[in-house]
Amino acid sequence: MGLCKKTNLRLIGVPESEGESGTKLENTLQDIIQENFPNLVGQANIQIQEIQRTPQRYSSRRATPRHIIARFTKVEMKEKTLRAAREKCRVTHKGKPIRLTADLSAETLQARREWGPIFNILKEKNLQPRISYPAKLSFISEGEMKSFTDKQMLRDFSPLGLPYKRPRRKH
Repeated sequence: MGLCKKTNLRLIGVPESEGESGTKLENTLQDIIQENFPNLVGQANIQIQEIQRTPQRYSSRRATPRHIIARFTKVEMKEKTLRAAREKCRVTHKGKPIRLTADLSAETLQARREWGPIFNILKEKNLQPRISYPAKLSFISEGEMKSFTDKQMLRDFSPLGLPYKRPRRKH
């Protein structure tokens, strides 16, 4: 699937079938788009550069189906699909719920996870937090949007009213 994940879309929860090929997976993706976002079908020519299951090896012990990674020829088509999925809230394949997400690197996912506890505090305080690509935390403070790429920047801002508390050390 190459190193650039910018044009990749990850499909989670799509059941696996016997003898799946790239063509069959591409048809599955087209069916999902048709079922959930019919307005996208007529709007643009959806071109897939590559599509596959990950990890490569299938294991019958796996409780959930392997994810599908689809690489679009244009990043705009991936973005339109993700935007439509966010607006629809519930995306399905043959009536069963599935998820569509951007295919992010392990480092980006870890960085986003690290914002989790702080994100929840900001959410409780109704500061409308969001995490933008790749792992930048933003929220509204005193009517102004504030953005931070790392926790140190956030700590430096903290005395100005941010509800960030350092964890107390236990003796």
